Amino acid sequence: MRPHVRGLYLPSEKGPYSVTQGEDVIASITAWFEVIMATQWIYPLVGTLIFFDCFFPVLPSEIPLNMVGAWSGSQGFPHLPTMFFAAMVAAILGDNLCFLLGTRLIALINRAQKGTKAYDALTWVKRNIRRSGGAAIIIARFIPSARLFMTILLGSMRYPWPLFFFFDTIGVLLWVIQALAIGYLGGVAFSGSPAIAMIISIIAAVIIGFGLQKGQNKLMEWWDTRRGYAETP
Repeated sequence: MRPHVRGLYLPSEKGPYSVTQGEDVIASITAWFEVIMATQWIYPLVGTLIFFDCFFPVLPSEIPLNMVGAWSGSQGFPHLPTMFFAAMVAAILGDNLCFLLGTRLIALINRAQKGTKAYDALTWVKRNIRRSGGAAIIIARFIPSARLFMTILLGSMRYPWPLFFFFDTIGVLLWVIQALAIGYLGGVAFSGSPAIAMIISIIAAVIIGFGLQKGQNKLMEWWDTRRGYAETP
């Protein structure tokens, strides 16, 4: 008989090992997240990620907000109003600093290669700035690359800062509420498994963001047709 530890058979014995090992991995990840979520450092940590996402959208900052919302809905912490305030401040500061540096950062986005996701986002931004500046600023907040390009382009174009601040604040407000709410609802629905709640919440947020972008494009195309206005990207 092969020896086993904590009820786990050696790797050669497939069934019990793989199932229990998977459970252990999930338990370890859950415990690790619990430590992070329970500390007061979660608020400045997520705020810092959101701030730098305004300049370097490597990891969409919706993801940590979804995760915080899901954990709060499932476990009762972190404190959502505090997270809401931290996210609002970080996003608004990041966006406005990026706007003010627009003339210096414009060269970076002009390097986007045709056929890449970055180029597609840049095309979307240029088209929608001309169509509807205010609405485009709000919607761009929900599209990771687009919000960066939108902010830099408007800053380089000397777009009126008070108008940018107004529309950007509305966009950030809706964005933070949406990200936390999706996570929270997922946490409530899967309260027994916060790890699954976070995964479901992130998937739901991606689908909603994609749908919002497509819906906005369809609406603007319909409006352009109604006005008899055609535009090439």
